[in-house]
Order: sequence, then structure tokens, then C-alpha cells
Amino acid sequence: MLIGFTLKNFRSFLSQQSFGFAASPDRAHESTHCMRTGMKSVPRLSKSAIIFGPNGSGKTNFVIALRTLRELVLHSTGYSEHQFAELYTPFQFGPSAHSPTEFEIDILVEKVRYRYGIAFNAQRICSERLLVYRTGKAQRWFERGYDEAARTEDWAPFSPNFNGPREMWRKATRSKALFLTTAAQLNSEQLKPLSQWFEHGLEIIVPSDAMDLARIAASIQDQEFKRRALRLLGAVGVKVDDVRIAEQDASIQDQGGGRPSAITHAPHVAGRLQVEFLHSRDGWPSMWLESEYEAAGVHRLFGLLGPLLSAIEQGKLMVVDEFDANLHPLVARFLIKFVNDPKVSDRGAQLLLVSHNTTLMDLEMLRRDEIWLTEIDVSHATNLSTVLRFSPRKHEQIAKGYLRGRYGGIPAIEPDIYTMAMDATNKQAVGRGRAKFAT
Repeated sequence: MLIGFTLKNFRSFLSQQSFGFAASPDRAHESTHCMRTGMKSVPRLSKSAIIFGPNGSGKTNFVIALRTLRELVLHSTGYSEHQFAELYTPFQFGPSAHSPTEFEIDILVEKVRYRYGIAFNAQRICSERLLVYRTGKAQRWFERGYDEAARTEDWAPFSPNFNGPREMWRKATRSKALFLTTAAQLNSEQLKPLSQWFEHGLEIIVPSDAMDLARIAASIQDQEFKRRALRLLGAVGVKVDDVRIAEQDASIQDQGGGRPSAITHAPHVAGRLQVEFLHSRDGWPSMWLESEYEAAGVHRLFGLLGPLLSAIEQGKLMVVDEFDANLHPLVARFLIKFVNDPKVSDRGAQLLLVSHNTTLMDLEMLRRDEIWLTEIDVSHATNLSTVLRFSPRKHEQIAKGYLRGRYGGIPAIEPDIYTMAMDATNKQAVGRGRAKFAT
């Protein structure tokens, strides 16, 4: 389970900004929206949270930051110099463009708390540290830093609680690789739970992932999964009787059995995978329809179902960028309630969403500490905060207050700028016309 994530000097994020699932003392929706951790420091975690904000305010950058950390943890030992340098995308305005990017993640895995932080630039890993809480006190399992002046790496003594051939792992760790990645790949049993959380416990969905056919094809081979997915589609009013992955043959168009060429949306390619949905109607034979006949919302919803059900069954964190794209507001609300329902989700699943759908800003559905906002400050940097810092009342209409600007995080729309610019353009055009007429 994710407790929190902190980032600094990454894309639009300049100063240190933090997100957290730690629940406030607020008792609203406590029995459904919160999970007990067994820790005194963070006794409860929320199951869901949504980040809102204007276009260009850094919401997607936050998702990319999580994805970048995951990629580094899983693959840092295999990057070329160029691939590693591409991951470094600091805030570009000012001296920060040459300062390290910093990430820290705080997670709970198998009742053990891990606080893992790194800093890196285009040339190397600048620092790396892991704190582990098996009891109330932190154990610093490892820590490394880089002395720029001396051009040497400094390693703190390893914790006696951290076992294994630690010196061998240290010597095998390259300047552009993480010690966590290196040691986990060299069979550190103690680091495997943390490493495997990044691989199997964190699911990040961006719009381009919505119809990953390879993933869907693997999922629907499981008949129990397919049954649950179809039931979930039916629960939101999508009437589909079955789904399959078919291999489309190029010769179909020439056999007269396919759809008329006048409505062909894309050329058929031999061996191309195609999602097909079965529809049955009284008085008519059942028919398999290719996915391009289905609405974009069905595509989007079906693409989310696999990761969503997997997250619920395995207790994953599922992060979805542009969650509301092509989804009806009532369907979006249903999916959030689905994850918060303790009868459905009781294995530690969490949902972190990015959205513009203000109908989701509803205290009947979300807690005040589950509504987050991004906005750009005067230095063009992203600030991230929860609406709770404005102390809204327990039954306040958050969406209405948000759209009125009470909490910030809304577009700074200035129609006068456009009007004045068009006015000036029109005057210039009139002036040129008169000059031409005079000549």
C-alpha cells in the first residue's frame, strides 16, 4: 500500500511536493474508505484519491514521476548512457535545470514499512537510501551519496539488520544503477518484497494503454476473470454477452463476408489482433462486432477492467491518468465506489486518479483528504495540496466552491486578453486596407 510519494525538481515540479494516502482524523466514510495499517505513526490509509487541476498544471507529470521511479527501480542496471540521461527531466527555469531530481516513496508491504529515496541527474545516481520500519524505529539498511568536489561515492555502513553479500552488491552497483535494482537482481531476499511491489503492486494506466491487446488477450483466457468483467460491464449498462480476441485476416474484405468497404476505418492487415464483442438480441442471430463498432467509452472501460480487477484481487495501487476520458460521470462514480466497497475490495487495493470531472468532488463519495489539487505558481512550478487545507465543512459543496475559485487549482481564464489582441489585429488590418486604398 502506498503511504506517500514526494518529488522535487522533476518537469513542472520545482520545490518539494508531497502526496499521501494517510487518512486525517476525519471520521467520514471511515468504515468504507479507510484501511487499518497496524502502525501508530500512520494508523489508517485511504483507498482512493483524485487529483484535479487546470490543463498544464502538472497532473500528468506527477503520474510520469511515479512511472519514472518504477522504471529506474526495475531497469536501472540495463540502461545505456543515453537511456539513463533521458529519464532526467528537471524543472527548466533557473539553476534547477542542473540540479538533481529527487524522489521518495513510502510504502507498506507485508506489514513492513519502506521509505526509499533517490536523487539523480543525467550523469549518475547522486544519492540513494532505504529506511525500513519493522518496529517503531527506523533501520537504515543502506545509504549512498556522491561527493561532487572529490568525485567519489560515499557509502554509510550497512545496517546489521540487512543481510547478505552486501559488499559484493555494492561493488557491482554502477554509477548509473540503483543499489536496490542491483541487489534485488543478485537475489537479495530482503529487498525482493520492495522490488516486487514496483513490478507487481503498482499499475500505471495512461490513455495510450487503454486497449493493450496483449494484456487483454491474456486476461480473457481466464474464464473467471472474463465472467467478472462482463458482469461489471453489465452493471454499468453496457450490454455485451461475450468478448474475444480474434486474428483478423486480410482476405476477409475480398470474400464479401466483411463490412462494406465504404465504412472501413482502417485497412486490414494479416495477423492483426482485434477485440470482438458478442451481442445477442431477441429475434436476431447473435453477432460478433469488431471493437471499432463499439463506442470509445466501451473501449476505455474495457481497457480499465483488467487492471481494476487485478488491483482489487491482488491489493495493488492503480494509477490512472485522464480517468474520466470517455467515461460517463455515473460510470466513473460507480468504479470509485466499487473500489471503496469493503465487500468487494478488502485486500489493500488503492486507486489514484487524475481527473477534470468535478462531479467527483462530492463528499458523499470522497473524503476531504482524498481530493487533491494542482496549480501553477508565479514561477511556473506545480504546487500540489489537498483541499483539506482550506478546512471545508463536512457537508460543503466542494465542486461548486472549486469552480468559483475558493480552493485554487482552476484555469486563469482571461477573455479580455483575447478580445484586446483581436481588436489590435483588426485595427492593423483596417489600417493596412486604408493605406492600400490611398495608394
